[in-house]
Amino acid sequence: MSVQFIIGIDGGGTKTEGRIKEISTGSFFEVKGGASSLSNDFALATKNITNLLNQLMSKFVDHANCKPENVSVVIGVAGGGVVSQADRLQSELPFSFANLQICNDAKTSLFGANNGEPVTVVALGTGSVGARLDAAASSNNDSNDESREHYYGGWGFPVGDDGGGAKLGLSAVQSLLHELDSHDAKKDLNTTTLPESSPALLVQLLEMIGPKPSDLPDWLQSATPSMYAAICPLIFSLEPKCKLAKKLIKQHVHHCEQLILTSRKNSKTPVVLLGGLSGVTFPFLSEDVTEYCQLALGTSLDGACLLAEKNINNVVSEPRKAAVQTDELVSDPVLLQQLNNMVSEERNPNSKQIDLMDSQGILRLINNEDKKVPLAVEHCIKPMSEAVDMIVDAFNKGGRLIYMGAGTSGRLGVLDAVECPPTFSISPEQVIGIIAGGEKAIYKAVEGAEDSLVLGQKDLEAIEFNDNDILVGIAASGRTPYVIGALDYANKIGAKTVCVVCNEDSEMTKHANIVICPIVGPEVLTGSTRLKSGTAQKLVLNMLSTASMIRTGKSYENLMVDVNASNKKLYMRAIRIVMQATECDADTAEQALKKTSFKVKLAILHILTGVEPKQGELTLLQNKGFLRSSVEALNS
Repeated sequence: MSVQFIIGIDGGGTKTEGRIKEISTGSFFEVKGGASSLSNDFALATKNITNLLNQLMSKFVDHANCKPENVSVVIGVAGGGVVSQADRLQSELPFSFANLQICNDAKTSLFGANNGEPVTVVALGTGSVGARLDAAASSNNDSNDESREHYYGGWGFPVGDDGGGAKLGLSAVQSLLHELDSHDAKKDLNTTTLPESSPALLVQLLEMIGPKPSDLPDWLQSATPSMYAAICPLIFSLEPKCKLAKKLIKQHVHHCEQLILTSRKNSKTPVVLLGGLSGVTFPFLSEDVTEYCQLALGTSLDGACLLAEKNINNVVSEPRKAAVQTDELVSDPVLLQQLNNMVSEERNPNSKQIDLMDSQGILRLINNEDKKVPLAVEHCIKPMSEAVDMIVDAFNKGGRLIYMGAGTSGRLGVLDAVECPPTFSISPEQVIGIIAGGEKAIYKAVEGAEDSLVLGQKDLEAIEFNDNDILVGIAASGRTPYVIGALDYANKIGAKTVCVVCNEDSEMTKHANIVICPIVGPEVLTGSTRLKSGTAQKLVLNMLSTASMIRTGKSYENLMVDVNASNKKLYMRAIRIVMQATECDADTAEQALKKTSFKVKLAILHILTGVEPKQGELTLLQNKGFLRSSVEALNS
């Protein structure tokens, strides 16, 4: 039966819109719903998108041909560009459509803005993202479409989304907090009021949030990107008469123009601004930018419908298969043979009576087995040192360290990655952890996610993995298809690859430049590789990242001198580090930190050499961030 209907869905951080259209008659029906950002709240997004699909399908429920197998669907949704999240959403939807494509809402905006013709789109809503289409969309599902699409920004709030409403609102709130601090507000938030000399924007913003300063901590604790974005109308309304509002808008416009220029590059495509913030932002843009801007010919919802109609020739003949089929789970002799050959899957003769032991006996047995882990890791020092050298080389070229794994291995990679920015003051983009199944898999197993060779490559493509980056694939078994697919892709584009496994001669060892293989032996509980194997992986990842950071100037002696003092404990740790490095007292350390904007390296350099912060920054830059050589250069 042929496709008779198309459905387009446009989902974002504030609202979701949907349209169903009967192809033969052109009649259509539209509905709206709540927010559906897969990145911000996957469960809510799935619920709202499902509700919209139910409403759209029910509109033509009496139509003989309106069945899921006769409908082509495109869902453009925030976060839909992450393949693992798109696959999860697809698996949780209640319909098996003739065709279903899930993509980022930037893609649907791109195709809707100029009716599929070449265009650059910059969406300014709660967040921000830029995109460019270099050639017209074909009437069929041309496989070259993706090569004509380019996407910029869209990294999410608060690390990205410059030019978006949430970021503009955040700047206003930060200004308010600074104003309150300047009046010593924390002494008593219940009685603090802003003086008449305070900018009008801050006075009205406090009333909007509060109305009392004492309400502010609770608001900050629960603030969402949309709550920050809701401050924007106030900022723009006060622009004619408030210097602070002018300043914030000027900064906002600068970010918008940077995104426009980055997205358009050297092309001659017209630029279309989309999103709720585009209309109020446009009058503030420079003439050099506005001369190539035009009005949108369509919306993101129009783009979703255009793509849905374009995809009709790519209709699947069968309902989508689940990630893992039941017969695959019970009858895979190849996998069974692989498991039979893995030392991590063998029975441990020391623990065969573990179910008869008391608590103390169980713990002693586990502890005795765990003592074997550091010795196993010790045997891997040589390949680990080679891996560190490769990571350092990647960092020096501006590349990134990417960890990839499934289950426990993936979680360990994510853990090591997220701990690097506060420990070493690096960008969250420099070390990235990716887990099969996406963010949800960190907290709850996503069945079947690790069994796809394609998903590993897709997740790397989603972060624009390139040959300057280095990939560390992690799997105790050494056979995880998700990781193997990622390693193969990395090798194909010329990137360096490392694998961390706990079984010799496993499949993954054939797909990586460097093999790190601590052999920890059978687990206390047979096959539970979150135990010794997981501990070994944790040690290896700690050593790789720490050694690489030390090699790139993140330590002075054995002190963590690039710590980011983002909370009270870390601030006190920063004071102690300065005291330990310079043998000064606490007051001297704190004064130096304040003078250097709480940069530990600069504070130490200032105390040891007397250099002023600006010259100190230049000296550190000349010495590639290494504090010891900077001290020696200034004291020589």
